[in-house]
Amino acid sequence: MLVRSLSFGVAYALATVLGRAVVDPATGLALFWPAAGVGALWGLMARGRRELAVVTATAGVVAALANGLTGFGWGTALLLGVANAVVAAGTRLAYSELRVRTSRRQGARPRWDAEGYASLSDFWRLMLAGLVATVASAVVALVALGPVGGAPVTGSTALAWVLRNGAAVAVLTAPGLTTRHARARTTWAQLAEFALVLLVTVPVVWAVFGTRHTLPLAFLPIALLLWSGIRLPVPLAAAHGATIALGTFLLVRFAGGGPFGAIADPVSAAQVLQAFMILASGLAVILATVQTERDRLLESLSVSRRSARIQAADLVAITQTIPDALAVVDRLGRMRPLNTAAHRWLGPPLPDGFAARPPLALSADSLDRAADTSAPGRALRGERVEDELVLLDDVESGETRMVTVHAVPLRDLDTRSPDRALVVLHDSTEEHRRVTDLDAARERSERLVADAPHGIAVLDRQGRIIRANDSLAEVTGRPLHELEGLPVDGLSPRHPDDVARHLERVLHENGRPVRDEWTLTRPDGTDVRVSLTSRVLSAGEERAETDGVVVMNVIDVSERHRYEQRLTHLADHDVLTGLPNRRRFEEDLERQHRRVERYGPSGALILLDLDNFKDVNDTLGHAAGDQLIVSTAHVLRATVPASDLVARLGGDEFAVLLPDADRAGAEIVAAEIVERVRAHTSTLDGVNRRVTASVGVVTFADAQRQDSDILALADMLMYDAKDDGRNCYVLLGDSARPEPRSGARLAWRSRLENAIEHDLFELYLQPIVDVRTNRVSGAEALLRLVDEGEPVAPGRFVYIAERTGLAPAMDAWVVRHGIEMLRRLQALAPGLTLAVNISGSSMGDPGIEAELVSGLEPHDIDAGSLVVEVTETAAVSDVLAARAFAARLGALGVRFALDDFGTGFGSFSYLKHMRFDVVKIDGEFVADSDQSDTDRAILESIVRIAHFLGKRTVAEFVGRWETLDVVRDLGIDYAQGYLLGEPVPFDEFVARHLGEAVGVPGAPHRDLARATTPHVIDPRRDLP
Repeated sequence: MLVRSLSFGVAYALATVLGRAVVDPATGLALFWPAAGVGALWGLMARGRRELAVVTATAGVVAALANGLTGFGWGTALLLGVANAVVAAGTRLAYSELRVRTSRRQGARPRWDAEGYASLSDFWRLMLAGLVATVASAVVALVALGPVGGAPVTGSTALAWVLRNGAAVAVLTAPGLTTRHARARTTWAQLAEFALVLLVTVPVVWAVFGTRHTLPLAFLPIALLLWSGIRLPVPLAAAHGATIALGTFLLVRFAGGGPFGAIADPVSAAQVLQAFMILASGLAVILATVQTERDRLLESLSVSRRSARIQAADLVAITQTIPDALAVVDRLGRMRPLNTAAHRWLGPPLPDGFAARPPLALSADSLDRAADTSAPGRALRGERVEDELVLLDDVESGETRMVTVHAVPLRDLDTRSPDRALVVLHDSTEEHRRVTDLDAARERSERLVADAPHGIAVLDRQGRIIRANDSLAEVTGRPLHELEGLPVDGLSPRHPDDVARHLERVLHENGRPVRDEWTLTRPDGTDVRVSLTSRVLSAGEERAETDGVVVMNVIDVSERHRYEQRLTHLADHDVLTGLPNRRRFEEDLERQHRRVERYGPSGALILLDLDNFKDVNDTLGHAAGDQLIVSTAHVLRATVPASDLVARLGGDEFAVLLPDADRAGAEIVAAEIVERVRAHTSTLDGVNRRVTASVGVVTFADAQRQDSDILALADMLMYDAKDDGRNCYVLLGDSARPEPRSGARLAWRSRLENAIEHDLFELYLQPIVDVRTNRVSGAEALLRLVDEGEPVAPGRFVYIAERTGLAPAMDAWVVRHGIEMLRRLQALAPGLTLAVNISGSSMGDPGIEAELVSGLEPHDIDAGSLVVEVTETAAVSDVLAARAFAARLGALGVRFALDDFGTGFGSFSYLKHMRFDVVKIDGEFVADSDQSDTDRAILESIVRIAHFLGKRTVAEFVGRWETLDVVRDLGIDYAQGYLLGEPVPFDEFVARHLGEAVGVPGAPHRDLARATTPHVIDPRRDLP
């Protein structure tokens, strides 16, 4: 703004000086007042009202000073300054007001600024604004010259003022505005032509106005203006017009003036000159503007034509590529196809472009009748037809297809009545088929929900049941009509918060399934445990917050829940007695150890074993033995305070953990146990005084002083009690027994540790025979201790290894060497299996499983040829641990066998919870099965159950031919016993049972065995 104001201020001052230099002596007024044109242009260029105020003030002050300094009185000069300010500000205000009015008429946003010279209307708006401003300023000027200045004022004076200022606006303001706001750029060719025009213009203007001739040649410059106005852009044409106007003014004023100089009246001569200047400048601008608008219109028309051609080409391309048929039908019933897709229904067009066979029944007579209900007929009556289904023949395939018809009326441009109709034919056959399939699928879904075997409920987002099926009604014990509309938490008044939390999670997950368990209450008060699987279904993800419903699947899992509770109980409790089992006992013992470590030694441990219990089983049967175990458990539970733990460790062995007892208190409890067990068994029929209790007692303080495991000490003390004649207890620290015989058992512990460390064990092999084929199909590896020459059977040391915690290490030795032995056996007889025994305390030990993995992989041995045996009593004592161990063995491919089956002192109920592959039937039921109907019946039931479960069976203790016949008759799969072969070292086993497979000279059966084929045994003549 500052630069523009300074520039225009200097230009205005110079224009004022030039104007005062050409004053008419008769009126005292300048013949041409360029300051008016500069001021008007400055006002139009002003950016806002503040700058316009600067323009007004500058014009008034400069004009007043110029007039005052050149002969006018200061009062007159001041008013003349105001008149000049009116010209500058009035032109801008009038121009802006005219633009605002025009914008309002055109519905555009009114603009007060003077930006934009684009059309001829802008020129006329400028001329009108200048005229208004000049007339307004003339009023002020006449007052300044007449009443104030004392000069005579006439109409000629007013006209002279208007013409001189109007000429300045036309000559200076209009060209300046067009130059400032011209849209088109000027090219070098146009500039060259402009220079040529100026070269011609200068001599012509001089010839016309530079001499004193009176020839009427003033039209010649006008002819040059026609040239520039038609050929040059508006800014150059305006500059050419201004050049002619100013050149004429200078030649008339300072040279001969030509025909204008011949006018005698100076006032008339001034008015003619000023009018000529307005004409010259305005004519150039008008012609150039008109030509520019014409060129713009032609260009726009050309662009429109090109755009129309492009759109027409696009329309043709779109019409030809869309799969739907397009056709136009007229009131004569003729159809003109618009794309090739229409030939499918209309056939190839005739030479006149119309369809040879219109597919819709149309005629000129029927189209005007209201009775014509076809889509084209209705469209020709002005109706818009959509989605009308008809059957049409496909010309190409000959099939009848389902077609959707759309018809739109096309109206005559003059009458606006329908004279044609656009018809669109869309093949909807597949869509109709999909809709039909969807309807069928929806119906099937409805039936699936209704007939689903589990409960299904559809809920709103507030948890109210919208829909339910019959199965849900059955689960909840409510009629179907009562469920609909019921809040789902109303199904369980006792547990409403559970389902509320479930629904909250379902809504939060918003589409992902959420699973929970819930207890609902039937109207009769019974609880039902159910599994819930729910998710939100919605029409679209963006509307899921407001549109979704909840689908809830409800499954009655009461039986499974009871089963899981039973398994949980089995995990910590003995099946027969209900007492805590070994697992639970070991957990509580570990907690007591941690307590002792933290707070110091306290408490005591009691282990007891029933004396002569095996005699009860042998003479009275297992049922009596089970009853004795159960009743003894009741006696122990009644004897020991409720805060202490009574557990059954397995078989006839029990443990009592007294967390807070000292030595004296533990001794009192031990003595009472011995007395109560003796008193109890004496009242039982057939038992009398044969069954008593041997008890070992150790306090944690004494075990800590001995630096020994308290469980091992208690176990050894218990066996000391047995050695002392049974029916008594032995207490560590008793002054009467300072060194109990348990010291010998501690020596056994050192002996076993040494054997494990230095490989002083050996595996003996006993054959297992396939009863159907009489072939040795496998062997059982039996452990022997050989550290002192004579082999020691495991019955002498296994229980000590279990009591002292050495069993896992010893079992790991068995597994490691058993796998190596299996590799050697299979090298001689592929397919041979090997069974190895592990202690119940080793189940789940990570070292055992690590030995299995590390042993099987390097030797590339089929894991299924290795069988791991665990005694039934060990498995029953901790069902969950055995189940988990068997599952991990199965994952490795190793088979799992229950050894000594039938000695578990309990029912068969745990079998359905156990995973196993082989049942090894205890020899107690096998050895005399040929003589005892009871044993035979038990054998038969075990075999039937095992085969029903898909398990293999092995009969142990087969020692006579008659026993083997019973085994074969009952369908037992394998047999094992001294009749078929006793346990022997590896080389002897190979020599006896694999014949020439290892090249043993003189080995029996060499006529029956070959290379890698296990020997076939005839038990009646081939005894080992």
